[in-house]
Amino acid sequence: MQIDSRETLAQSINAASGQMRIALVTGGTDGIGKAIAHELAGQGMHVLIVGSNADKGAAAAIELRAASGNDRIEFLRADLGVIGNVDALAAEVSARWPQLHYLVLCAGIMRGRYTRTTDGIETNFAINYLSRFALTEALLPCLVAGGRGGMAARILVIGGAAQDGKIHYENPSLTGQFNILRVVSQFCEANDEFVLEQARRIALDRRSSNVTVTTLKVGAVRTEIRRQFPLWMKLLVPVLIDPFLSSSPKQIAASARRLLLGAEFEGVTGALFRHIRSFKRLQPGPRTGDPGQGRQLWKFSEQLIAQARAGSVAEPGVRSA
Repeated sequence: MQIDSRETLAQSINAASGQMRIALVTGGTDGIGKAIAHELAGQGMHVLIVGSNADKGAAAAIELRAASGNDRIEFLRADLGVIGNVDALAAEVSARWPQLHYLVLCAGIMRGRYTRTTDGIETNFAINYLSRFALTEALLPCLVAGGRGGMAARILVIGGAAQDGKIHYENPSLTGQFNILRVVSQFCEANDEFVLEQARRIALDRRSSNVTVTTLKVGAVRTEIRRQFPLWMKLLVPVLIDPFLSSSPKQIAASARRLLLGAEFEGVTGALFRHIRSFKRLQPGPRTGDPGQGRQLWKFSEQLIAQARAGSVAEPGVRSA
């Protein structure tokens, strides 16, 4: 299929098949997620935006419909900090849309004070990593069904810029060890290892070979996520980071659009990309790229989710077997 340089792969497939393509964007009611949803809506897709606030979600859907000229924008409410809610969201999506073409995992927070979800897991780790693992696993059959020859279903993880961090398997909630830099380092590393390990597992399963997964790591972005920054970050980031390194949600969404819709990224999987002022591909560090580390994280994540479902997350954390 010949593709004009002005045309995305998605547009060309839509034109050829007439198939309505479906995208789900977590955190799609604000900030980066909302900007990505707008990009996808502009392609004429059916876009599902997920958020925890019903009023905000309804308003975002109305705004996106008006801005994109696309009426196929739907809001789904879910607090992704709780695994039971992730399961309920996945069940609804699977029942209503058995074929899914794009999954954008963007919901995130940066809470500078120590809190735990009702599952007993530190809130940043629960939302910024564990919910993404759980939702991807639950929706993978829909993505497999949505992939087609010549056009894979694509998973995109929006993550933080930190690299080569440490996952505290003995104390993932960082009880007694909480500080925002350690928190960010942990969930960023978990996301990166997850993307690489997910790609390995997809490659080993011929049934899911039509699904790709990548991550876009972003630095300082001017969004509402800053409201929960610790005070020192609220004071320093606008002065020391924003003038030199920050990006707007629209700029990040443009790079996300390339990874989701660009013909040049068809078939690219298990890859890390970064947008800090510009877009580039990254090479994972030795620990991040180690398949043994990926397997350990996978087993640990499954264990933690199972314990959350059973209401038995240990204090201060669960120890990896």
